[in-house]
Amino acid sequence: MNYQSELDCALTAARLAASIQKEKRYLLSSIEIKSDRSPVTAIDKECEQTVKKHLLATFPQDSFLGEETGEHTGSNNRRWVVDPLDGTRPYIRDIPTYSVLISLEEAGTPVIGVIYLPSLDICCFATKGSGAFCNGKPIRVSDTAPDERVIGSALGFRELCDTSEGKQLFECMKSWDYNYGFMDAYSYVCVASGKLDCTVNLLDKPWDCSAAACIITEAGGTYSDLQGNKSVYNGAIVFSNGKLHDSLLRFFK
Repeated sequence: MNYQSELDCALTAARLAASIQKEKRYLLSSIEIKSDRSPVTAIDKECEQTVKKHLLATFPQDSFLGEETGEHTGSNNRRWVVDPLDGTRPYIRDIPTYSVLISLEEAGTPVIGVIYLPSLDICCFATKGSGAFCNGKPIRVSDTAPDERVIGSALGFRELCDTSEGKQLFECMKSWDYNYGFMDAYSYVCVASGKLDCTVNLLDKPWDCSAAACIITEAGGTYSDLQGNKSVYNGAIVFSNGKLHDSLLRFFK
């Protein structure tokens, strides 16, 4: 299936949200703390309303799931999954790893992914069966094998340090040659473009990783939860170049 019209719509929506983020970055007023202790601003909410309005105006039968507004149920098997301002903490601190994340899922499978990092001027996108691109140029995951010098990124080992999964993740990280701190969605861009070999996140929601699932798959990599299930809905996500995937999952058995 050709998803060009959907991709064009998603890219436009991402640019609209990014323009709001750029325009209002130094106009932050109140910052709320949500029940999960993450911050949210009026800009997060405005960006989500803007993206939601644009997507559903073009595809009114689709469903929508957003971090800030929750779920809108449509009349078909397609759902847009959106984080309008991923990385609110870095956005508040003017760290340039915040982004707009937009995914289209069809029967639960991500078929379109857009990651737009406005401060870094990076736009990655993919559609099912058509490859992955960064700023219009094709991208590909690394060829690093398990017995080579793996470079990865991880999140959740501190927050879940007293749990079995947190301890398993730390052991996994110790097997790598080098571990970068988690860089928000930029970590996923780095996996898709071969700069990192893998990333493991124990704290992801579907709006955090659905777009990356499509992009990394189309770049030749793969994704799963800790048990190997192809899902972005189980609270943790493993992205890799594919060659490393089984060796990563073995730490969580």
